[in-house]
Amino acid sequence: MNWYVVESGQLTGPHDRVAIERLVALGRITASTKVCMVGDTAWTMASQEPVIAALLAQLGAAGSMSARSDMVLGAAHPPLATTPIPDEELPAFTYGGSSQLGHKAFKSRWGVLVLIGLVYMALSYALGVPGMISGLLRAAAEESGTTAPGALGLDLFGYLLSILVGGPLLSGFILAGARAVRGAGQVSDLFLGFQRYGSVVLAYVVSILLIGVAVIAAVIPGLLMLGLAVGFEMSGNFGKIGLLGAVGGLLAGLGALAVSILIVPRLIFMSALAADPSLPKEGLESTLRRSWSLTAGKAPAMFALLFVYGLVLALSVMLLCVGLPLLGIPLFTAVQGAMYATVFSAGHPSRLGS
Repeated sequence: MNWYVVESGQLTGPHDRVAIERLVALGRITASTKVCMVGDTAWTMASQEPVIAALLAQLGAAGSMSARSDMVLGAAHPPLATTPIPDEELPAFTYGGSSQLGHKAFKSRWGVLVLIGLVYMALSYALGVPGMISGLLRAAAEESGTTAPGALGLDLFGYLLSILVGGPLLSGFILAGARAVRGAGQVSDLFLGFQRYGSVVLAYVVSILLIGVAVIAAVIPGLLMLGLAVGFEMSGNFGKIGLLGAVGGLLAGLGALAVSILIVPRLIFMSALAADPSLPKEGLESTLRRSWSLTAGKAPAMFALLFVYGLVLALSVMLLCVGLPLLGIPLFTAVQGAMYATVFSAGHPSRLGS
């Protein structure tokens, strides 16, 4: 069993039983301390949590100095994954602040970030194998003048993999970067999304659907004008095609861009929020509300940050084939993690959830 603990208004954890014993021995957990067991959705006082209450009673009654000193010495080196950085040490989200924080993490945690990126690349490549095989089958069938009946099945299988495995993997990739920014981060963080698998996949699917609906709604006016342009072309009225088609294409493009700037940054981190072990497990509606409320007024800057470092990521491919794994992906991971940590940090009491 593992628990989250609120210390001085800041959420820490999850802590296993040994770590809880250390916190009790240090006096950092008292009867009135708020705790939440992993998997629960409500906070309670430590005195009402059976396991922790028993520890409080045991250490309060027996409490030998030797036992307490052993626990205190062990608490001096808690696991990195459960060691929080106080929220005040993270700057409020700005484009420049997150960029600087990401660069700092890139320099200090470069080796770990490279490993995280290499493993993520390998797993992402493996998820794309069914689609690659499908493409080869179609190409071979086209050359021979036959059909490739198995290609569709492979496409569907690859699509399911991208959702059922790729979604949780992406959430772990985001959290790994955020943990690296906090001075921790390890390759195993890539698999954090599988700990709350159902919630993460649901949040991932819903975020994709919501973004898709927003894009469709935004480009419909432009597509309608393009449809009229096609109708003019079919009727032979060539004098009106160019202007109408250009306006339609421009409207569709502007609509898609508006969604990318104003909507996408507010939804794409839903799966990471659902997987975040520093947050109590929440339902889909709570995750959506958290994502939407904490990104209010920040979406354009978030988009700009992702766009700029996404461009750096793309251009790094040109650096002698080593720029992508050694520069592009580690830097993007760090900056994206810095953005997640500063926007969605769980340290504020108001962000702890219900």
